[in-house]
Amino acid sequence: MENYEKNAIYRLHAEFCQTLSDANRLLIISELSKGEASVNELINHLGLRQSNVSKHLALMRERGLVSTRRGGACIYYSLADKRIFEAIRILMDVHRDLIEKRHSLSNDIHVFSADKR
Repeated sequence: MENYEKNAIYRLHAEFCQTLSDANRLLIISELSKGEASVNELINHLGLRQSNVSKHLALMRERGLVSTRRGGACIYYSLADKRIFEAIRILMDVHRDLIEKRHSLSNDIHVFSADKR
């Protein structure tokens, strides 16, 4: 694989991760992992403003993370691929483990400094 092809792939990965870098988008993705929902349903479940939810859904749709389905006058959103939430869940597990390791190290340092007294 040529360098420019590799760079293009990494740019796509970075754009994908950038899309996930907002807490409200993560909340929306988490809610959509349970099944499709309209903007109003997302607003009611998440307690976010309509303009905020619509803005995030538009960006995620543009970047291919969510799909839409029209049902009468309502548009329903769903995850374009269920692996999107699985990837987030894996990152959350890694983050939890890192926090636990830091906490353990902090406790070890505290015990070590107490022993020195």
